[in-house]
Amino acid sequence: MDNITTESSMAENIITGRDSRQLIKELRFTRIVCMVSSVLTLCLLAGGILLLGRVRELEKFCEPVVEKVSQLDVESLNETLGKVNVSLETVDWEQVAEALGELDVDAINSAIEHLDTEELSESLKNLNDAVETVREIGELLSEKMKSLSILLGGLFHSNSNSQ
Repeated sequence: MDNITTESSMAENIITGRDSRQLIKELRFTRIVCMVSSVLTLCLLAGGILLLGRVRELEKFCEPVVEKVSQLDVESLNETLGKVNVSLETVDWEQVAEALGELDVDAINSAIEHLDTEELSESLKNLNDAVETVREIGELLSEKMKSLSILLGGLFHSNSNSQ
């Protein structure tokens, strides 16, 4: 009787050819899914490393901007913007519109059109040169006057000591 039970348990443990083919197919599918998952994981890891490099570059680029923003006096800026807002509320926009409407744009355009910009530029350059020369002369005179006052101060000071 023991032989019969042993034979029946052996029969249950024997895998049929059809079952083994099914298991092999499932094993292959599992291996393929595992390989695809591994490749995707490696791609994600490589992308993360590249992204980390870009974030560090961006951090270096943004650091000075963040420092400047942190140095802003936000309260003063808000106060100034509040004053500008109040000032804009007190402007009589109708009066501004009337003043702009009264401008003779054609006259302004014709006056600008007949300007000789080269001559104007040359005149402004000459004026700047003259102003620079006057400033240099003023500085030179100032230095000479200081020297003279030191000299005269020394003369008066030494004469009062000798008496």
